[in-house]
Amino acid sequence: MMLRLEKATLGKFGAQDMMSLIMSRGWEAILPDALDDKQLLLVSDQFRDLLSGVSWNGEHDPTRAALPLALLLLSKAGAKRSGDNFEVGMETLQEALCLLSTAVDREIVNRMLQRQDATPIGTGLIQGLQLLVQHAMEQANSACHT
Repeated sequence: MMLRLEKATLGKFGAQDMMSLIMSRGWEAILPDALDDKQLLLVSDQFRDLLSGVSWNGEHDPTRAALPLALLLLSKAGAKRSGDNFEVGMETLQEALCLLSTAVDREIVNRMLQRQDATPIGTGLIQGLQLLVQHAMEQANSACHT
């Protein structure tokens, strides 16, 4: 095996850690290209769990930042809020998780290969999420008018 990492040495990256980053450096601090190596690897692992259904147990797990991170970035991309809730369909959330997982993994590979994309990964991610939210809102509106 070429690349190997001992997960136990990484520690944790949870919702509280994510909030600390946001409080000290603003919401952009949770974009993939702003996270440090350990945070990036932990969040990649968490997205894999979410996408495979491992942690859809419905309980809020404070040791995991992936879902709150996805919801926060969706809100920054224009997802509507009603009170304390987001109006995001499961399909949109699933697509957002895929986009986020891909962006995080891309950032990991870029760091390993010492490469950079023409468009910073965080910028491309927000643009992708904006398109996703826009498309979901258009679908919802056209469904209301039929």
